Amino acid sequence: MASLQEQLMNSGLVNKQKAKQAQTEKRRQAKQKKKKGTVVVSDVQKAVQEKTELQRQKDLADNQETQQQLAIRAAHGKLIQMIAQHCEKDYQGELDYHFTYENKVKRIAVTPSIQQGLIKGSFAICVLNEEFYLINKEAAEKLRAIDESVLVALHDQTDNSTENEADDPYAEFAIPDDLMW
Repeated sequence: MASLQEQLMNSGLVNKQKAKQAQTEKRRQAKQKKKKGTVVVSDVQKAVQEKTELQRQKDLADNQETQQQLAIRAAHGKLIQMIAQHCEKDYQGELDYHFTYENKVKRIAVTPSIQQGLIKGSFAICVLNEEFYLINKEAAEKLRAIDESVLVALHDQTDNSTENEADDPYAEFAIPDDLMW
């Protein structure tokens, strides 16, 4: 089969000169497109580009969600590690210390010195996986910075005695040593 150009020349519709002229014009247009860099984008190419952009955005959102889940897991692991390192071992005693957890009153048996430490705020009770642990105040502050929901009982002791002494109308009167209550 001959090319379209040869068929047109054989039928007499086009002469050799016009055929050469059409070829040179075609080459010239191809060179100009290369120089200018103008590329004709078809509808198929546009659809492919849009689809890849949507996929890229979806992958980015999935990646951010995965990073957030990893950060939550890392924080939980850090909580477990800190509680394991800072929990008090020998606090079991004969006194009950009562505290509230999830609107229920719970109790833990402690020694008198630990009970005073809990009251004064030098110790705190934290919960992890429904188990209660006794930790010192410094570790409790670090836990509060990570996740405040694990702290059950931490008393922040403020010094109200200076405020009460200023407002006390009986401050100038001495209390007798032999007074029995």
